[in-house]
Amino acid sequence: MENKFRNWDYFSSPVIEGRILIIWRKVFVKVSVLEENAQFVHCLVKMAGHKSSFNITFVYGRNTLEERKTLWNGLSQIVCPATPWLVLGDFNDIFTARGRNGGNSVSSTEMVYSSQWLSLSNLEALKSMGSFYTWTNNQDGEARIYSKINHAFINEEWLDGFPNTTAVFKWEPYSDHCACTISILPVEDLGTKPFRFYNFWTEHRNFKQLVLDNWRQPLKGSGLKAIYLKSMRLKHKLKRFNLDCFGDLGANFHSAKSAYQEAMFQAQLQPHNMTFQDRVKISSEEFRFQEKLYHSFLTQRSKINWLRQGDMNTAFFHTSLKKRKADNSIA
Repeated sequence: MENKFRNWDYFSSPVIEGRILIIWRKVFVKVSVLEENAQFVHCLVKMAGHKSSFNITFVYGRNTLEERKTLWNGLSQIVCPATPWLVLGDFNDIFTARGRNGGNSVSSTEMVYSSQWLSLSNLEALKSMGSFYTWTNNQDGEARIYSKINHAFINEEWLDGFPNTTAVFKWEPYSDHCACTISILPVEDLGTKPFRFYNFWTEHRNFKQLVLDNWRQPLKGSGLKAIYLKSMRLKHKLKRFNLDCFGDLGANFHSAKSAYQEAMFQAQLQPHNMTFQDRVKISSEEFRFQEKLYHSFLTQRSKINWLRQGDMNTAFFHTSLKKRKADNSIA
C-alpha cells in the first residue's frame, strides 16, 4: 500500500480476517472505523467540502445462511440517529424472489433473515443503474446462474443530504462480481418547476368561476395554439390562486391543529363557558378542513391511495415522497 498508494490511507485488521480492505485519499477524506467484525466494517466518513459527516457500512457476508445470522445481528445493533447512512457490499444474500436467474428457485427461507433486517432497519434500496444481477458462477449452458447478492441501501437522512445518489453496477473482466460505484451529484437549480394541478383546489368555492372567467377571455389565435395559450394563461392564474387561497398547507395544518388543541385545553378549565365551547367548535371545523386539504395534497403527491382518511401517517408520506422523487429524478 505504501509503495503503490502513497497519497492514500487504508484499513484492514485481523478481526475482519483480511476479507475487507478500505482505501481512501488522505487529502479529501477522513475515515474513522467505529465497529468491525468478520462480515462488516462500520465507519464515520468526513469529506472535504462537506460540513457534516456520514456513516458507511461495508459488508462482505459469509457463504452460508447460518453464518450470516451474525451479520444480521451485528447490523441490527448499529444506530445512526439523524445521520446519513449508506450500507453496501457483497451480502451473499438475496432480498427478493427475482434475485436469482438459473439454478434453484429462491425460497422464502433464504430471504427470511435478510428481509427481516431490512424491514426493521428503516433502510431503502438505493436507486441503481446498470446490471440488475451482480454475480455469476460462470458455468456453461444450463448450469449458468446469475444472482443479485451485491446491494446498496440508504436511510432517509441520506436521501435528504444526498438526493442525487445512484448505485451503478457494472461487470468487470477480473471478477465474477459486478463493481459497484456510488455516484453523488450536486443538487442544482434546474429552473422553472413543472406545473401541477392539485385536486384540493376544486374544494374552494371560487375555483370554478376563476377557471370560467379566465377561459372566456378572448385572445388572438385559433385551434390548438389557442388552447395552449389559454392553458398557459390559466396556469399562472391557478398558481396565484393557490398562493393566495391555500398557501403552505403543511404549516396551515399544524397551525390549525395547535389552535384546536389549545381551545380544548382552555375549554376543560371552564367546561360550562359557552365562549370556549364555541371556540372549540370553530377550531375543530377549521382543523378538519385543513386536514382534508393536507391529506389530499399528500395522497396525490405520493400516489398512495389506500391510506384511510384520518390515518395521519405523515412521516410515512414524506418518506414515500422523497423516495419517489429520488427514483424519478434525472440528475
